[in-house]
Amino acid sequence: MSRQALTGLAFEELQRHQVCVATYPSHPLARGQRAGLEQVAKERLVAFTRADYPEHQAWIADLFAPLNRSPQIVEEHDSITSLIAAVESGRGIAVIAQPLNGLASPRLRIRPLQPAPPPLAVGIAYRKKSRSKATDNFIDAARRAEAN
Repeated sequence: MSRQALTGLAFEELQRHQVCVATYPSHPLARGQRAGLEQVAKERLVAFTRADYPEHQAWIADLFAPLNRSPQIVEEHDSITSLIAAVESGRGIAVIAQPLNGLASPRLRIRPLQPAPPPLAVGIAYRKKSRSKATDNFIDAARRAEAN
C-alpha cells in the first residue's frame, strides 16, 4: 500500500504473529524444530496471488532480501484452503503467520522461521477524522474477541 493511501489512518495493534513455514510431513524441513531462512530460500514456495494479495508477495520478498535472493514462487492461490491443499500435496512450502496452525490439517507441519523475523502485527486501521461510535464499537468487539 502506498504511503499516500495510509495518510490519515490510525492503527491499533491487536496481536502479533510469529512467522513460520508450512510443509508436508515428509519434507526435510518438517523433521527439525525450526526452518532456516537459507534452507527455505532454496525451496519452491506457494503463496497468495499477487493480484489479490500484493502485500503477501512483497512481504515474502522482504524476508529473503538479506540473502540477496528472490523467492521461488511456483504457485499462487486465492484462498487459504487452496494454499493449504497445495502444501499438503507437496507442490511447495508456504511462509505463513502462526495462526494458520489452527486451520491446518494433520497433513501439515508448521515450523518457526529462523532467524526469527519481526512478528506480523495484526490490528485495525481506520480514518482518524471519521472515527465514529460504530468504529469504537468495532474496535471494542475486536479487543474482546482477541481476549477470548
